[in-house]
Amino acid sequence: MSDVQAPLVLFRNLASDARQQLLHELEARVSDDGRHLIVSRYRERYGNGSTVQRQEVHRRVPIATLLRWLARESTAR
Repeated sequence: MSDVQAPLVLFRNLASDARQQLLHELEARVSDDGRHLIVSRYRERYGNGSTVQRQEVHRRVPIATLLRWLARESTAR
């Protein structure tokens, strides 16, 4: 059985005005093997009419690298 965790939503915004609607989400999750943090950004923009623009970006960071960076940054301050 897989022990998949739901992503942690870091930011979610839904904005609209007379011309367009914008959905913007930023979330983080741990990879299935537990070695990477995956940060995902999703944007969806609806314009007047049927114009829809979608953008989704995923970045993988090894957790060991992230922990070394955190340790280095905490001692530098």
